[in-house]
Amino acid sequence: MNYTKAHNAFIWNFRLDFDPVGIRYIFDEDEIETLPVTHKSKAKISYCMYLAAARSARHSLFMPPERLQCKNAQPVFGFRDLTREVDGKNHEKYLLDPELSWKAPQEKAKLDMGACKGIFMAPLDTFDEAGIEPHVVFMMVVPFQAYHIMNDYMGGTDKCNLPLFCTPNSAVCSGSVYAYNNNTLNMTTMCAGSKASGKTEMNYMNLFIPGNQILDTAKQMEKRIETTGGPSLLGKGGQAWPGLDVCSGCPMVKFEKIED
Repeated sequence: MNYTKAHNAFIWNFRLDFDPVGIRYIFDEDEIETLPVTHKSKAKISYCMYLAAARSARHSLFMPPERLQCKNAQPVFGFRDLTREVDGKNHEKYLLDPELSWKAPQEKAKLDMGACKGIFMAPLDTFDEAGIEPHVVFMMVVPFQAYHIMNDYMGGTDKCNLPLFCTPNSAVCSGSVYAYNNNTLNMTTMCAGSKASGKTEMNYMNLFIPGNQILDTAKQMEKRIETTGGPSLLGKGGQAWPGLDVCSGCPMVKFEKIED
């Protein structure tokens, strides 16, 4: 199993609408010149917009701190310090109470101040040729796809439940950093920024899997398909995606093959 096989398996078996994206936080400035970047942003844009270009247009992108426009994402990646005047005020539209609104950005998942020199984002399959590992793999999925992927993640990592981390905003930036910091899958709804800037349409969820666990997840999916005959978890399982989602066990819903 490699990143290309995992990338293709997720897309085919779960019919993903978008490419899985590998995210690599760059802590060594010397690594920047070695990254296989194919495109660059002409203007300062949000982290969500970078990821949208990677998943939808298959761009390989590097986002340096000075090219990140989103004020909510900047402190998440350690690009600037939090301030009550800016960050507390930004959260009052969500939480109303000034004290709670200042507490919220302080409790988001964050990288250490100044440690991250930028972020590389590219379709997951490009990481094989590049010879580097993603720190996090991001997938935009509908809930039913997420259900299947999360089950394979739990089976592949010996877990039987998943606590998820959601904040008033920063669904994608802090959501991905939480998965990295805690080495666990995370899933978030859209936030205001990821809805508008990141094109997280209303039926999608943001799913994040640590890069060091994505191949275990893909191997579990492959093992389950070989064991049951298909990726679907519906009913007895084993059907080709998306499976026949009719009343499980209903004696009235039976089909037989017509012989020639």
